[in-house]
Amino acid sequence: MTPSPLLRYARTDADVPAPAQRFKDGAMRVAPFSDLAAWLAEIDRQARLMRPSRRLYERFNRTARTLTSGRVRACEDGAAIADLVRRLRTARCPGGHDLHGLDRVWSRAELGVLITEAVNRQRQLAMGRLEARPKRPRLDPRRLPDARLEHLIQHHRDLRLVEALRAERRRRDLAGGGHAA
Repeated sequence: MTPSPLLRYARTDADVPAPAQRFKDGAMRVAPFSDLAAWLAEIDRQARLMRPSRRLYERFNRTARTLTSGRVRACEDGAAIADLVRRLRTARCPGGHDLHGLDRVWSRAELGVLITEAVNRQRQLAMGRLEARPKRPRLDPRRLPDARLEHLIQHHRDLRLVEALRAERRRRDLAGGGHAA
C-alpha cells in the first residue's frame, strides 16, 4: 500500500494546507502555501477533485501560478524539488491523460523558466549549497594569482583583456609585491 501524496510531504498537521473555501459570490478561495511541499500537496489534492468545471480549472490555475522562480530558489527540501522537476518535465511533454494538469497552466516559455530554476536548485541542493553563489565578474584580474596573471598576459587572444591584465600587474608592482590568492 502506497502512502497518500498528502502524507508523503506533510511534516506536521500545521503544514497541511487547509481545504479551499468559498467566497460569498461562489468563487473558491485558494489557501496560501507555506513551502513547496505544501504546494505539491495542494496541487495533488486539487487534481484528485478535478472534473470538467471552469471554477475548478481557474482555482487549479491560480494555485499553480503561485509557484514562482523565487519560491523555487527559496526551497531547501530536496525531495520536494526532485518531485517538482519530475512534474514540470512531465508537463513539458503532456500525454493527454489528465483532465486539467500543469501543462495547461503555463506557456512553454514560462514552463521552461520554472524547469530551469527547479533543476538548478536541485543541483545546488545536491552539492550542499543552500544559497546561490554570489554573482561576480567572469574574470576579475584582482583575484588571479601571479602565475595565472602572467600566463594570461602571454597567451590570451583578447587584447583589451590583456591590457587590463597588464594594468593589474602594474598595480601590484606599485603596491609592493605579488598577489597572494
